[in-house]
Amino acid sequence: MNQSELNPQATAPTSRAESRLRLAILGAGYVGSALAAAASTAGHDVWAVRRSSVAAASDGVRWVRGDVTAGVAEGLPDQLDGVILTIAPSHDSGSYDTTYPPAARAALALSRTSGAHKLLYTSSTGVYGGRDGAWVAETSARAGTGDGNAALIAAEDVLLDAGQPGVTVLRVAGIYGPGRDPRARMHNAALLPQRGEYWTNLAHRDDIVGAVLHVITLAIAPHLLNISDNTPTRAADVARWLTATAGGDPARLVFGNDGQLSRNNQRVSSAAVQATGWKPKYPSFREGFRDGL
Repeated sequence: MNQSELNPQATAPTSRAESRLRLAILGAGYVGSALAAAASTAGHDVWAVRRSSVAAASDGVRWVRGDVTAGVAEGLPDQLDGVILTIAPSHDSGSYDTTYPPAARAALALSRTSGAHKLLYTSSTGVYGGRDGAWVAETSARAGTGDGNAALIAAEDVLLDAGQPGVTVLRVAGIYGPGRDPRARMHNAALLPQRGEYWTNLAHRDDIVGAVLHVITLAIAPHLLNISDNTPTRAADVARWLTATAGGDPARLVFGNDGQLSRNNQRVSSAAVQATGWKPKYPSFREGFRDGL
């Protein structure tokens, strides 16, 4: 697949779609459940599917119990405006390849049968691979290795190769937020791979939610978009900032882990999505760690 041909509208002017949408969120876990609540608050009609037991309705969200990887869940309406896939493997759901591609096929089938004109999927910037610190954008080749990235790429291809209008793959950077606090891990200088000399890219959960709601209401959206705070930072500098804000001396930190390489070492650009009008509430880890946890 020639990905450079997938994003022709990245900097094109965009207009808003209708204000009230009928949305199905498939895989309402950490990001999806927050998205469901925010979408309902924004005035959309929301159905959210998750594996675990749920109330019939709460916060204006109609909750549906089902396994997206097994096909479209019962209890969803016949007609939808948008389908959003935010699936992630659970501890008992099997491997990545039995989660992501089947869920993508189910989301595609639902969007077709329901007449949805938008289909969004939250993938990962991990599909780009390590990159040795280089910048990556939506046109960069996917060089991520390992079972997880292979499954993410396969799911992307299910959607991007379908030839269906309105498909957007959102490649999300490292997710953090309430209940998912990376500070302890990033504060431990001695355990950081590569002595902390690798680039980190983050996206706050609320910013991911905001980006999804922004893109789903665009009349025309690019096929590929990176979602990150657009402020890549070396892990060692994050550790130094955390130490300083806690009243410690960053100069006394010891970065001693030479043998382990970081899985990702690239700088992720989110210029394309920002060109459509979205801006992160937390434009760097500093604001996110200080105010968003």
